[in-house]
Amino acid sequence: MSTSSLSYPAVANGSAVTYETNFNSVLTFPLHAWYEWGYLHNPITASDIDLSRVKHSYALLQEQLGDDGNPIYGLHTSYGENERNRLDPNQWKETQVNLLEYLRVGVGAPLPKSVVRRALKLQALKTAHGLSGIHPSTYQALLKLANSETLPRVPRKGSLGASGDLISMAHAISPLFEQGPRGPRDVIGLVNTNAMMASWAIEHDYQLRKLLRDCFKSVALTSMAIGAGDEHFSEGLSYGEVHGSYARAGQLLTQLRRDYLRSSRVIEGEKSLLQARYSVRCAPQILGHCLDLLDYSEAKIRSEATAVADNPLILESGPWHGGLFYAIGLAASAEFMQEIIHRLAEMLDRQILILMDHRLNGGLPDNLNAESFNHCKGIHQLSSALFQEIKARSTPVRQMSFSCEGNNQDLVPCGMTALNNVSDQLDSLREIIRAATFCSARAAIMRTSGDLPEALKLVNWPQYTTSQLESIL
Repeated sequence: MSTSSLSYPAVANGSAVTYETNFNSVLTFPLHAWYEWGYLHNPITASDIDLSRVKHSYALLQEQLGDDGNPIYGLHTSYGENERNRLDPNQWKETQVNLLEYLRVGVGAPLPKSVVRRALKLQALKTAHGLSGIHPSTYQALLKLANSETLPRVPRKGSLGASGDLISMAHAISPLFEQGPRGPRDVIGLVNTNAMMASWAIEHDYQLRKLLRDCFKSVALTSMAIGAGDEHFSEGLSYGEVHGSYARAGQLLTQLRRDYLRSSRVIEGEKSLLQARYSVRCAPQILGHCLDLLDYSEAKIRSEATAVADNPLILESGPWHGGLFYAIGLAASAEFMQEIIHRLAEMLDRQILILMDHRLNGGLPDNLNAESFNHCKGIHQLSSALFQEIKARSTPVRQMSFSCEGNNQDLVPCGMTALNNVSDQLDSLREIIRAATFCSARAAIMRTSGDLPEALKLVNWPQYTTSQLESIL
């Protein structure tokens, strides 16, 4: 099968993460180019080869349209459970208009414009393979829309994922059909896809890697504040090839601890226990586990984003009816990201609790009370409440599946629903990490005789951001 000459943004080959002891060069984002692709940079254009493939595919569709003995789903038949209802393929305009209208029923907050733009670009690349029977003019209009500054509002709720991004993509492509469809498969060929789910997953992946970096910083500061020594993050993690990710995480934490000790504001607490609490001394295992899962999640996203996703495919041998939009890999990616979010939130919530208790934090004041009524008890309560929200949204994707529409779609991966859950969980995790870095930096600095920085005083909590951490320390 030929491939499109339109190229996807370059992504890292091999391991998704560069593991070095210099923290500034680790935790790189292999899908960074795809993340940036959701903005106006790097508009996409079709080559002559791409356009010739699309034209050839459309010509094949016209030839196959009159073959009643080899019917095409959505042209000779209706959709979904109504597939048994035969249609006159010459009525394709009415059929396509009806499909677009009944799918534009999404609800909820709009997806970010970057997600919509990236999805349209992904769909253009999928179409350029020349397997979907899209009218060449519609294909060119899709490219123009993907590069446009003005994009349609796309609500995030309505699609499940088993039958493509039907509802979300119907909203996304609606500007293409203000004058009606140009070809018999223009609408179904652009909504039966995984492009929106793939784009949403890329967005989450990028944000999660950014949060993971801040999480490493908070763990390093907490370990220093409570006097957990380097031995928890050192050579004992290196035995056995299976533990490679644990050792890498330990190296990152050790490097961060050494970097922070160069600051005049930070000193290490005295060691009070032979073994620090689990949430601290086992942090390399937790973080290493998360790194492994994120690597695999990114591999699944890459695979789904670059795959042709349509049903049917218009092949030389005739229409091929399958389900390439099924996108179980994106549902799995959402599952991995939910696991990462849960593990990070669980670990940080417990570390914040440790920092609140003078019996566990190496003798610092309870609730990190810096002066009268300037303490962090409320921030700990906040982090626990946010962790509750994450747990409440942690239904495994496998438990979201159900039969629907007369068992036409009897196995539903529910990828879009899972990715919407990830979006909500990321918002909660972002606030937990903000709370953890606020408390861990405050605890580490309270080990010195210096005054508490203004940014770490309770009155400035609403304005505090993790980006302030380096300047504070």
